[in-house]
Amino acid sequence: MNSEVRLGSVPSVKRSAAPRKSGGHDGCRPVMFAYWGTRGALCEFSRSFARVMAAQSDIRCTFSISSSNELLPEYSFLNGDLFAIDTFRQKLQAFTHLGGIYDLRSRLRERLANDNTRTFVSFMPHIWSPFAATVIRRAGVRHIAVIHDADPHPGDRSSWLNWWLLNEARVADRVVTLSEWVAQRLLTRGVPRNKISVLFHPDLNHGCDCDAHDSSDGPLRVLFLGRILAYKGLELFIDAAEHLIGDGVAVKVGVFGQGKITQASLKRLSAIGAEVENRWLHNDEFKSVLSRHDIVVASHTEASQSGVIASAFGAGLPVVAVPTGGLVEQIKPNVTGVIAESASARSLMLAIRKIAEDRAFLAQLRNGIAATRQERSMQRFFDDICAIALGSGDSKLH
Repeated sequence: MNSEVRLGSVPSVKRSAAPRKSGGHDGCRPVMFAYWGTRGALCEFSRSFARVMAAQSDIRCTFSISSSNELLPEYSFLNGDLFAIDTFRQKLQAFTHLGGIYDLRSRLRERLANDNTRTFVSFMPHIWSPFAATVIRRAGVRHIAVIHDADPHPGDRSSWLNWWLLNEARVADRVVTLSEWVAQRLLTRGVPRNKISVLFHPDLNHGCDCDAHDSSDGPLRVLFLGRILAYKGLELFIDAAEHLIGDGVAVKVGVFGQGKITQASLKRLSAIGAEVENRWLHNDEFKSVLSRHDIVVASHTEASQSGVIASAFGAGLPVVAVPTGGLVEQIKPNVTGVIAESASARSLMLAIRKIAEDRAFLAQLRNGIAATRQERSMQRFFDDICAIALGSGDSKLH
């Protein structure tokens, strides 16, 4: 990618020893962060971010989430810095629940004024984001949109909304992406180059003990995790697993996630002794699933970046991925994982086999994840995005 879009060094927010206040409206929250989704990886992302935000002594911010967020009770530590808003509970209400849209706009306008907010940062476009954008602009508040996907994902039923959700990128004052791949794709969709800043996808921990890995000499426990959609490459994963087992390589396969698995694929998974949980995983289940595996495989046929990879690293698990989209930006080859030579079953099989037949290499990768954890920390992400939000990092971020 052109260096104009690539992230350079980012000035961190300076620290101070002053104790952090809590509760009440005191007019000193210059940044409001928001995530209005209700479930999924961004709930863990936002909770982790909020914890870092709450620990700062020199800057106080507001965090806005949906009152339907599956982790809402776990945000109680924010006290008066939490701004919960009511969103729709059924998708059909997205454009018909006019009272909810009016309430969102009214309450947002009031809160921005009360907090003396200078910058609003959206962690992911919401269906109601375009309605909120006009309130933000009229309040004279700078608007930053974090855009995870520039293109609709094949097989994702909500992909038809992509054009609507990208309106936030078009009207925002600045756009932040978590990979250079997405930044490049946004350029083709008309987002100006000098408006884009590229950060990174921080690790998602899910409460995992990153050091709690046994050194078993048994089969390599290989995990396919996340929503099962066409672009996630489950068939490619199964092909690779069959090749491994057919060649006598000791692996144990796990497939966990909601989505359509064909009967033919289920039979193939059963034939290789795979453990399959074909359902939605709640946030508190990730810890158990990740702790029972040695590596995670990302066999995507299309990708922007992956929350699954971030969750794997947060649990201390190396990742094997195909060279697709932004996946290659998340993995340091032979340090935090292995990138297959191509998006083929044979290349993916060989990449997994490299780890399965060399447990010292597996340990090396685990150590590599630990040694580079700070580079992917939520604290670093907080510092970087605050530098953008407060204007001090713009000149070095595009």
